[in-house]
Amino acid sequence: MATGTQLEKSTLVTPGKVPLAGGLSTLWTRGRVQWAGMQPAQRSWAMVSAALLLGLAGFLVWYAVRPDWRVLYANLDPEDTRQMGAILTQAQIPFDVSANGTDIRVAAAQLDKARLATAAKGGIKSGRLGFELFDKPNWVGSEFDEQVNYQRALEGELEHTVGSLSDVESARVHLVMPHDSLFREQERPAKASVVLKLRHHTLADGEPEAIRNLVASAVDGLTADRVVLVDAAGHLPLGPKTADALRLTAEQVLEEKLIATLEPVTGAGNVRASVTLDYDAAATEVTEEAYDPDQTVTLSMQRTEQSAGSQPVAAGVPGTASNAPNSQALPVYPQQSTPPQTAKTESGTYGASKTVRHKVENPGRVRRLTAAIVVNDRQLQTATKDKAAVWQSRSPDEIRNLTALAQAAVGFDTSRGDMLTVEDLAFDDNRAQPPVSPVGRALSVAENSPVLIKYAALLTGILVVMAFGVRPALRRVGSAAAMPAKGAARELPGHAGTAPKSALSQPEAPDPERTRAQEIFEQVSGHLKREPAQSSRLLQSWIHSD
Repeated sequence: MATGTQLEKSTLVTPGKVPLAGGLSTLWTRGRVQWAGMQPAQRSWAMVSAALLLGLAGFLVWYAVRPDWRVLYANLDPEDTRQMGAILTQAQIPFDVSANGTDIRVAAAQLDKARLATAAKGGIKSGRLGFELFDKPNWVGSEFDEQVNYQRALEGELEHTVGSLSDVESARVHLVMPHDSLFREQERPAKASVVLKLRHHTLADGEPEAIRNLVASAVDGLTADRVVLVDAAGHLPLGPKTADALRLTAEQVLEEKLIATLEPVTGAGNVRASVTLDYDAAATEVTEEAYDPDQTVTLSMQRTEQSAGSQPVAAGVPGTASNAPNSQALPVYPQQSTPPQTAKTESGTYGASKTVRHKVENPGRVRRLTAAIVVNDRQLQTATKDKAAVWQSRSPDEIRNLTALAQAAVGFDTSRGDMLTVEDLAFDDNRAQPPVSPVGRALSVAENSPVLIKYAALLTGILVVMAFGVRPALRRVGSAAAMPAKGAARELPGHAGTAPKSALSQPEAPDPERTRAQEIFEQVSGHLKREPAQSSRLLQSWIHSD
């Protein structure tokens, strides 16, 4: 007589049916039998495991069939996002909009079709329109409307032009058009304000002035000094550079000059330089006058000379007879004359040698320069597969030569109190790096591959669910199915005579598992009694299968 376990096994195959249907029926019957033999706690474990498996399977299916979204347009204005969404909806192309509403994504298979559909409608028009406003004539507009539209078009064209610069991501331009009037008090000059969204921290040297001149040249009566540039953060760093910015720029230039001068001698990457400049922020104006008493010169000289000859002196009897013309002096009164006279006058101006110096120094004069330079050791042997690199300290003569080169490169001046130091120190890269284990290399590759991390996390989750959820549940289900089968085997009539007499003489307490096994045995026995022919074929099939 077959045991209960054998009968249970024999019921798993039903002849006369399709193999697939028979297999499903067998699985269903086995599942019902095992479910009937489980305890409530075991059934809870089984339900939890089934829920975890269903959830995991659903996640895998969703992950496998979800669309691969690709970015169609990024950093759009809200109005452009709405227009592109309408175009894609009209073309029956599914799309997805980012949380901030600036990016539009479509499925990878629809990317080319979406590009063609949006390009056919004119593409995106970021910012305001330019002179496209006048593509459609406005027959009923007034002169004021035309002026406003012209100002809007001019602002839009300037935004597109300024936004095309490499360092500018987008621009916003506001213009105040000039207003002419017969009265000077009512005249209004042209002004402009430009808001820039930069791709980097700041603009390159000369770009702010270029943008000002560009905007000023496009508007009548606008000068570059009336154009204000502001960045997107609301700051105003786009004007003339401050003293600190100029100092940092000068220090960076000197550091680059030092590295460019010393690297051909020491090798690439073996020099680090740091320069600090101390500027005098005060303006200085000096006037000096110096006199040399040992050196005199004639500034001016004036000479005057007067000469007079002898002149006759009046003589004779006073009166008319002596003063009449053609009168002859009497011998009693001899002729007398005055002696000749000479007068000389000389006037001169003399001055000592004088030197006058007038010196004006603007703010920003270098007061002191300090530079620190670190040079790596000399490499004697490069690193190979078996040996590490060999380094050696540089000689004092080489350090002196490097110091002289550095002083000449930065314009070292001892009168200002400049200080320049060159030190030979071993860099941290000179040390031999420990070999990287395979696990470390794998982790390094995983860090640089987000896709690999994603799939590894997914696989880890599956293994955790299988190990801590499904496997314990299957063990509990298997033990629950084995216990009723053993109890049913002990309750079969063919084995009743083998039980010990002590067990028969003493009544046993009812066991729920044995009771359940007995119910299963009775169900199987009833099936055998109802269909003996089919049951015999099942037994034959089971015997031949073993």
